[in-house]
Amino acid sequence: MERNIPEISVIVPVYNVEQYLAECISSILSQTFTDFELLLVDDGSPDRCGEICDEYAGKDKRVRVFHQENAGLSCARNKGLEHASGTYIAFVDSDDYVTSTYLQELYASLPADKSQRGTVICGFDKLFPDGSLHTVHVPQCRY
Repeated sequence: MERNIPEISVIVPVYNVEQYLAECISSILSQTFTDFELLLVDDGSPDRCGEICDEYAGKDKRVRVFHQENAGLSCARNKGLEHASGTYIAFVDSDDYVTSTYLQELYASLPADKSQRGTVICGFDKLFPDGSLHTVHVPQCRY
């Protein structure tokens, strides 16, 4: 069976984040920009993370899961890169979640001239346990 090539591959290394993982995955799958694949790399997590990843893969064809023995964050990201088929790559940490327009905004920040190559660097919002929000702006894109 031939796979469609997605515009964006989202890579999420997963290790010992059972309590956050469902929210992370759900936030990615709820994107307004839908031309993406989600690569979940279970880095030998000792909790139920591998099972949770497999459950989502069973529900959504955009999700692919890779299980490996624990080798660390960089190796998990590299495993995702080995299997990514998207034109562009986005990384999301498994204990984070993204807004529904995250991929749309990243994609819109790309230059109109698609022959340019580079990196899009963005800011983030940090939500504290007391409910306060701190926004970190990174006002630049590098191509």
